[in-house]
Amino acid sequence: MSSIEITVIDREGVETPGVDWEDDESLMECLVRNSFPILAICGGNASCSTCHSFLDQVSFVTAGEIDEDEADVLDSLNDSEREPTSRLTCQIAWDTDLAGAVVRIGPF
Repeated sequence: MSSIEITVIDREGVETPGVDWEDDESLMECLVRNSFPILAICGGNASCSTCHSFLDQVSFVTAGEIDEDEADVLDSLNDSEREPTSRLTCQIAWDTDLAGAVVRIGPF
């Protein structure tokens, strides 16, 4: 099994570098396994926004296109909750190119 390291910033602004993301996980699963406050109510089906987070600009581009289901959920967020680099972490697959990504956990 392979892994990469990412940095996670929680809702209070506390930065945790060196978070291990394993190759068999979505980003949401990584965050949950590492005890970050991600609810993941829908279980990773892109039907809620409880895993909503923000990526750094480079990682946002690297993570690939947002599909229609994810776009619909993101479109339902308030303008104050959504940012240009908003993503549902359940829809981000592990990729070696995401090593060093910075993930800031979104509001509840």
